[in-house]
Amino acid sequence: MRLQRLFTLNFHFVTSMVVEFDCILKTCWMKGALIMSIFVAIVGGSGAGKTTVAREIVKKFNEKAICLNMDNYYKDLEDGVDPREVNFDSPMAFDFDLFFRHLRELKSGKEIEVPTYSFVTYRRNSSQTVRVSPRKLVIVEGILVLYNEKIRNLFDLSIYVDEDADERLIRRIERDTKERGRSVDSIISQYRKFVAPAFRSFIEPQKYQCDIILPRGGENKTGLSMIMGALEKMMNSEKE
Repeated sequence: MRLQRLFTLNFHFVTSMVVEFDCILKTCWMKGALIMSIFVAIVGGSGAGKTTVAREIVKKFNEKAICLNMDNYYKDLEDGVDPREVNFDSPMAFDFDLFFRHLRELKSGKEIEVPTYSFVTYRRNSSQTVRVSPRKLVIVEGILVLYNEKIRNLFDLSIYVDEDADERLIRRIERDTKERGRSVDSIISQYRKFVAPAFRSFIEPQKYQCDIILPRGGENKTGLSMIMGALEKMMNSEKE
């Protein structure tokens, strides 16, 4: 069972965890030994710090890495629908067919045209896409990256970014007021009605599908360092 491989990077017992981490690494690498690109999933609740972790990994590996954000695969909001009445944390909100097709094409060495989604209009920009080429390391981050089994099977390593609910809500308020022009009242209302229930039903269960649990996200420098080392080892193993 994958649950038996579950590993939380809280670093109170570093010596024993290094050994266990190396075992996880070997197991994950065996799944993708013949694949040109290494696919890494980063999941967690909204405001957990997934984007920060993804950016740190891309910064470390520079031109060898690329990051895809699942947010760009939201479905267009239909005309006349009030976005305040839509659960954007539900699997129903995402275009999993396109998401899977793009990831499969990227993993097979093909370029893809990633849609650009606006959280102001709640629609994709039909005239603008972003061309993404295969890289040695492909990071895919989002709240439901591992929800779909056939998508989950594409990944060589999966990381769950864990954070307290209070901190996630604070970060969500800060982000949505600054970047998406929303009021605090609307954010809290949406959180109570949709976000918190969806987290319990759809997002948190992915934790038990992940190879690594990373508490405190980008603030966990020790955890990030061990993940970077694991990825370097995976990348070097392909050369041997």
